[in-house]
Amino acid sequence: MAYGMTRLYDKVLARDIAALRATINAHFGNGSYYLRRNGKMPITPAEQQWMARFRGTDKNEFIDNQRVEGNIFQLLNEAMSFFRKHLNMHGKIVGFIRDEYLEVPAEALREAILNALCHRQYEKYNLTIGIAIYDDRIEIANPGFLPPQITPENIKEEHDSYPYNPLIANVLYSTDYIENWGSGVRRIIEACQKRDVETPTWTVNGGFVVVTFKRPSDEDGPKDFGKDFGKDFGKELSDRQRIILKLLSSEPTLSAKAISEKISEKTSEKNSVTDRTVETDLAQLKKHGIISREGGRKNGYWRINIDKDDK
Repeated sequence: MAYGMTRLYDKVLARDIAALRATINAHFGNGSYYLRRNGKMPITPAEQQWMARFRGTDKNEFIDNQRVEGNIFQLLNEAMSFFRKHLNMHGKIVGFIRDEYLEVPAEALREAILNALCHRQYEKYNLTIGIAIYDDRIEIANPGFLPPQITPENIKEEHDSYPYNPLIANVLYSTDYIENWGSGVRRIIEACQKRDVETPTWTVNGGFVVVTFKRPSDEDGPKDFGKDFGKDFGKELSDRQRIILKLLSSEPTLSAKAISEKISEKTSEKNSVTDRTVETDLAQLKKHGIISREGGRKNGYWRINIDKDDK
């Protein structure tokens, strides 16, 4: 992409898509290849974000796959919504205040996404930021490279700020999305340390800077849901209900039909647990406040309330 186009993105990316289209249209004229046949500007990959939740630890099978579009602030909000949908939520009461947090701190994930949106190479207009959630890790891939002064080995040390897109950085700073220049990595590390979560690693791979967060293992978080789990809610859980909670902890978007199929797979008889049976269990778990439904029937998900005051 030409230098003028790079500067153009710097100036308008933090505005809404309509303003971006209008500015590009004025810059290149109605005859440019950026126009659609219907006269509207196309959505470029630089205005998009790819997000996926994979089953297991590789890309062979995905549970959820989305491509969203918007300005920087919209893409940030979409990313955080995706994290809340697919990561486990923990909660506890501290004094009279409910302390609720994701298994990987939301503050750290937010900073990582902001860094990607702020420092990516927008002239690589055919590439998008990628968010991949696996069973054991989260990867945020950003088209670009690290400044010459910073390497994956020393990035966690104190360093000056080298913004690749200074105008975008100024917009984020002036709107309080960035607190201080060069503080993003430090804030990520501090947020992880506060929750006793392993700090992420940075790598450079194939034209992308990749930030990798390790997800806590089953032993690190309340995923097993033993027999005593439901007592705080006034309900003793059945073996099947504990299995349902286990499934929902890793795949919160599962339907009653999908849950029944997964449970039946573990037995010698097919359809050993019917959809209606699972629906009854879900209704009971919801009634006692152990789970709650977020969003609609089609695009919603189940949230497990680790503490009875989370409901």
